Amino acid sequence: MKFSRGAGGVVLSIGVLSLAASCSQEEERTEVDGAVEATAEALSSGDFSDLALSEGSVQTLGDAAENLHEPFGGLTPEVQVGGIEVIEPAEDSVRSPTAEATFDHIWDLEEIGVDDEEWTYTTTGSYTYDEEIDTWLLEGATQLIMPGYAGYEPISISTTTPDRGRIMDGTGRSIVHNRDVVRIGIDKTQLDSEEDQAAAARELAGAVGIDPDAYEQRVDSYGEQAWVEAITVRTDGGHVTAAEVETIPGVHLIYDQMPLAERSDFAPNLLGRVGEVTAEHLEDDPTLNPGDMIGLSGIQAVHEDTLRGSPGMRITMGETELYSAAPQDGEDVHTGLLPRVQDLAQDIVDDQEVTAAIVAIQPSTGAILAAASHNPDTPSVDTATQSTYAPGSTFKVVSGLAMLRNGLSPSSTVQCPNSVTVHGQQFQNVVGYDSQYLGSIPFSTAMAVSCNTTFVAAYDDVTSAELAQAAADLGMDNEVGVGIYAIKAQVSEDAELNLHASNLFGQGTVETSTLGMAAVSASIADGRTVHPWLVEREDHPQEGGLTVEEAEDLRQLLRGTIEHGTLSFLDPIPGPHVYAKTGTAEAGGDDPHTWVIGSQGDLAVAIFLEEGEWGSTDNGPLLRQFLIEAREILQEYEDE
Repeated sequence: MKFSRGAGGVVLSIGVLSLAASCSQEEERTEVDGAVEATAEALSSGDFSDLALSEGSVQTLGDAAENLHEPFGGLTPEVQVGGIEVIEPAEDSVRSPTAEATFDHIWDLEEIGVDDEEWTYTTTGSYTYDEEIDTWLLEGATQLIMPGYAGYEPISISTTTPDRGRIMDGTGRSIVHNRDVVRIGIDKTQLDSEEDQAAAARELAGAVGIDPDAYEQRVDSYGEQAWVEAITVRTDGGHVTAAEVETIPGVHLIYDQMPLAERSDFAPNLLGRVGEVTAEHLEDDPTLNPGDMIGLSGIQAVHEDTLRGSPGMRITMGETELYSAAPQDGEDVHTGLLPRVQDLAQDIVDDQEVTAAIVAIQPSTGAILAAASHNPDTPSVDTATQSTYAPGSTFKVVSGLAMLRNGLSPSSTVQCPNSVTVHGQQFQNVVGYDSQYLGSIPFSTAMAVSCNTTFVAAYDDVTSAELAQAAADLGMDNEVGVGIYAIKAQVSEDAELNLHASNLFGQGTVETSTLGMAAVSASIADGRTVHPWLVEREDHPQEGGLTVEEAEDLRQLLRGTIEHGTLSFLDPIPGPHVYAKTGTAEAGGDDPHTWVIGSQGDLAVAIFLEEGEWGSTDNGPLLRQFLIEAREILQEYEDE
């Protein structure tokens, strides 16, 4: 510790909160570090009521801190003591000891939406020692709060919205980017009475096709000066145009841009939508502001943190800029979707009169190339990835793997009787089953012609746990995500007796999604457990337990479906051999669920119809159409 004498006396410089007495007078004096620490706490909280001030300006400092803190909401700075310097007067001087302390102010702007950014500055506080009361008194200057601050200047914060990241397709092109839209709503200031507002709300709701009661209630609940949005439509092909509604009293149009795909029916539930934050969002996330756009569903919501980016910020005092940070644009999210394959799948399911779904996977990569849903009753539900149904005989592929693991081979002789009784329940083959395939037949034939009783009879050899493991090893693992909420299958590990027997041929309690059955087909095609993905993942999950040899055996079991089995009536499908399995599942109603899964080369697909007659006659032709047209599309992609 060094002393130096100058015109003002002896100067003692010390580090943070480190004082040492050099004479008996200093040993009796209260050290200044307590007052400095108290000042740091007051600068952080904005409460100066407990400080000893030389001029008694507690109110001045308190008002100045409140003026500074107000734009930041509940955010306050962390204030650290930077250093303390004590100045001792000359021995014969009547002046009191003084001290100066520096304070480092740190505002963590991440708490109000600017990632990895801090606003920092340093201020200085001056103290005078009062011997009579043994107290260090702080000089209450407002520049202690912020340099150059008089305490009353307007402090404002403005944010700059970052560009939202794009959703990319499997070729690296943007699927979703900003497109022109018009937001249609009621401006309550243009209407004289609540009755006029209610009438206009109902008329507009009817014109744009939304619930009149719900929209009327929403208009009524907003403030007197509010504009209440009813719907946002594309300017280049929305189901309603601005011209059709602009004559309705009170209607006001806002032309804007919004992240959208090229087609309104392009995987809307997978991609999701973007909209204004709600009061609930604002409550859950203090970094959001009214009017911000946020992902509300699908990829847009699940990957919001990636896509949104971080806003820029500018802090000003009057006309003086105190701090600025440029926005950090959102990052792109990469999917495996191929738009032309997706459009093909969507066109096929849209041609069906019932709920339908198609999922196509590239086995070599696990990329979901298409996931199309057609659901007339609940269009907001993505049938392809979120709805499960009894899979019928397509699930015999899973049972087949479990049976192979219990000693069978494709050429093994198995029994196909007329009926099998398990725990008092009689199981039979389908009406019209070809009698030439009854009795002793190869296992591969039993799969190709879909003999129910062969699989039912395995209930005492294959356990429920083994069946569930076979499903997981064929890609039906719900623990491995695809990039959005999805479900692949529900397979019980403890079903017994006749219920377990029913599960073995895809009835009972077992349920799968179209995604799950497509994963099965992809795994068999590529000779490993394929974990399908919609959004490209950084981690690589364990492949699972399916071996190359098991996959080859399964392909042998599926080879005959086209050659002499349930799809032998189809016209030839050009290209490599097709491995397929059909399924029909009783659904408790008049019409069963119908299925088909298939693979050809590096393309695997599952097709589901909620109501049909047979998986072979209803879904089989759709499989043929999809494989032929998708193969041509994939060749076009390769040639580009």
